[in-house]
Amino acid sequence: MPDAALHLPGRILGIDVGGSGTRVILLEHGTVTPQPDGPPMNVNLTDGFAGHLLRIIKAADATAAGIGLPGLRQAAKARELSQALSEQAGCQVHVTGDADTAQAGAFLGGPGVVVIAGTGSMAFGRNGDRHARAGGHGFLLGDEGSAYWIGRAAARAALRWEDRLGGSEAIHRMVLAASGAGLESLVSDVTSHPAERSLLTALAPALTALAATDPEAERITRRAAEHLAALAQSVRDRLGPPAGAGDARPLPAAGAGRVFGAGLIWDRFAELTGATRPLADAAVGAALLAARARETGA
Repeated sequence: MPDAALHLPGRILGIDVGGSGTRVILLEHGTVTPQPDGPPMNVNLTDGFAGHLLRIIKAADATAAGIGLPGLRQAAKARELSQALSEQAGCQVHVTGDADTAQAGAFLGGPGVVVIAGTGSMAFGRNGDRHARAGGHGFLLGDEGSAYWIGRAAARAALRWEDRLGGSEAIHRMVLAASGAGLESLVSDVTSHPAERSLLTALAPALTALAATDPEAERITRRAAEHLAALAQSVRDRLGPPAGAGDARPLPAAGAGRVFGAGLIWDRFAELTGATRPLADAAVGAALLAARARETGA
């Protein structure tokens, strides 16, 4: 924790909402204490998500709370939710997008660019009062380098092998084994339920594991890392060097999300960007942003 966090008054709750679960921590006198997890939620997909959040805040007896919500990109919507939850919870609640909280956690409130690579992919950076983002456009129009993108590339390689157009026999075997069905069934499921991203994201870990022995899997894995590095560079180019820096060194970068669990992806990404692992996670970042909002009256 930064020194300032040691002197923050009260019990500040940090809530990192996610599609696979909601992580909750309590920040008190610089100490982070995990709280019971909450349910999976998304601002655009979960009915009654505000009620779930309100129950989490009240159960913790918090004096302030910060929430990072996936799918929240409109500042007006964030302000509306912050005000409504603050009134109902009886304490100040600061709601923002999950990219903002991930960046705050990764650099403990300092400047830097975090690339988030899970089911989707995006980058978000802050440098003083300025911020910028890249990616995060969804699986139909973007999400390059994400688990969905990797899984789709694996399925394509398997289909190309079956059609004698390239691909990889090893990837073909892996996709059949990982999907538990034939390729015709996989194609039918994906095209019948195009919004069901888990059908393809489930292939990503097997593809990246195969990269150690299969050239086509290695090519796909390296390309994923290069896409993620490009997101970081896009944000760096727009934000410039760290505020107050006396030289032209770029903003620090970090990588967060399960895709970076693949060694080859992390190594290539770090090679291209000089990235480090996040200093803390998004739940801690949410608490730090809540503390900042309380101090500034935002």
